[in-house]
Amino acid sequence: MSSRCLSDDALARVEAELASPAERTHLAGCAACTGRARRLDRELDLIAGVLRDTREPRSRVAARRRWLPAAVGLSAAAVALLMWVEVAVWRAVTPVPPTMQPQEVAAILSDVSASLFSVSGDPSSAPPDESPQSLEAMARELDSTLTGAEP
Repeated sequence: MSSRCLSDDALARVEAELASPAERTHLAGCAACTGRARRLDRELDLIAGVLRDTREPRSRVAARRRWLPAAVGLSAAAVALLMWVEVAVWRAVTPVPPTMQPQEVAAILSDVSASLFSVSGDPSSAPPDESPQSLEAMARELDSTLTGAEP
């Protein structure tokens, strides 16, 4: 290829039929440029054929998350298991505190009542003649107070 031969850009203009008359004249008289133009023509034909005959690539569909239903199911099973353990197993092994005796409940209610209804707020200042009432008597008194009936 001599320094006077056409450049690759000039050969591309010849192929696109945009070449100047001087470039077309040089191509007709130069064997080297004619050979390069034929190779370029074959390569362009090959590219056009591939583009024409090859199917377009399919867009990749987002992969389904097949694991999602399984994860939701396992999570629900885990929550159900935890609830069962809490309700059935844990409560079964947890010791229940012993119930209080009625005398203890009566003493506690008497102290609370004395604290709530004493004038000074000090249960120790309650009149000494008052003895602790039984639980039943306190319940009757509370019921009559709430309903407005005579004790």
